[in-house]
Amino acid sequence: KLVAPIRGRMVRRVRWLACVWGSVAAALVLPATSRVRRDVSAWAVDRDSLRAMKVAELRQAMGERGLPWATYIEKEDLVGALYEAMVSEADFCASGVVRPGVVAELTGEQLEAEIQDDSSPLLVDVYARWCGPCQLMAPELVQAAKRLGSAARVAKLDSDLFPELSSRLHIGGLPTVILFNQGQEVQRIEGAVMSDNLVDLVASHTATAA
Repeated sequence: KLVAPIRGRMVRRVRWLACVWGSVAAALVLPATSRVRRDVSAWAVDRDSLRAMKVAELRQAMGERGLPWATYIEKEDLVGALYEAMVSEADFCASGVVRPGVVAELTGEQLEAEIQDDSSPLLVDVYARWCGPCQLMAPELVQAAKRLGSAARVAKLDSDLFPELSSRLHIGGLPTVILFNQGQEVQRIEGAVMSDNLVDLVASHTATAA
């Protein structure tokens, strides 16, 4: 079984600090338009924020959601279509970050909000960037999310960035996949899991997964 053992507390602390400072540095050098895109989320969907984006950014945002954009000639039409999609996404999850058919990278706070939301099954991959089996599983999780669509929320949590929550979740090896249903943990698997098994995992605990 492909499992990476959790490293010592000091190693996790060093990696956590490196990731934090890396994120801060990246944020400081981002162009203004990129910061606008990062700030636009379903937490606060408003048309004015979308209007501040360039047409190319609007098209990219729609493409990331699997939405056709070529038929929209006017920028305002793109804004309207993306706005409706984001409003729909806000109803899909508690954090406003998780989208149907897509793997969402969550913060600890966002994941806690999603766990408490019992609207649909929640499949969580707890991983680390240095973990080989985690990298092997990453594309499998993407495929599983596409197949599950709106049947389940699919998310990832970086254990190095959020060690306290990882500890509360009793993570002993990486990756660890946890399935929550109706706000409760129903099953977990330690080690890399292929897409078919991930879909079967959700299906075994719900009647709606395809």
